[in-house]
Amino acid sequence: MEFYTHAMTINNQNRASWIKLAYYLLIFLFLASVILLLYLNISKPYQVIGIISASVISVIIFSFHLNFNFIIYKEGDDKIILRYYPLHPFHDNFKSIEIPKNCLAKYDLETKTFGLKPIVTLYQLTEKGIAKYPSVCLSALSKTERKKLIESLSRNSLNK
Repeated sequence: MEFYTHAMTINNQNRASWIKLAYYLLIFLFLASVILLLYLNISKPYQVIGIISASVISVIIFSFHLNFNFIIYKEGDDKIILRYYPLHPFHDNFKSIEIPKNCLAKYDLETKTFGLKPIVTLYQLTEKGIAKYPSVCLSALSKTERKKLIESLSRNSLNK
């Protein structure tokens, strides 16, 4: 009898920290440039401020659309755990999905925005049928981490 376990953890804390830092740095640079432009005597500073504001707002809206998450994925001997936390400033609390390995019915992987926004949806087999969990955006994971997560889900899914 062979015992083979796939204990694996994916944690994008380092990348999530850089994304969060980029948000704060962008806001700081925006405010510093606006203050600097107002104190310098340049002609038409409000047009330049408007262009910079439009650019910063566009970057922020696009990053909100990508829905970056801090993700911890754990595959243990008996269950799969996916914890996630939105990285945008107006975030919710940690959310967690825990599914026993023998109850992971299937998963869906959908890519949006030219492949920059991969979204995974997990389905659990229950006594009353199949339950669908809220979708989780994987855009803050590296391609390698994404591949490992999908391979783990494929290996453990009942619907292969």
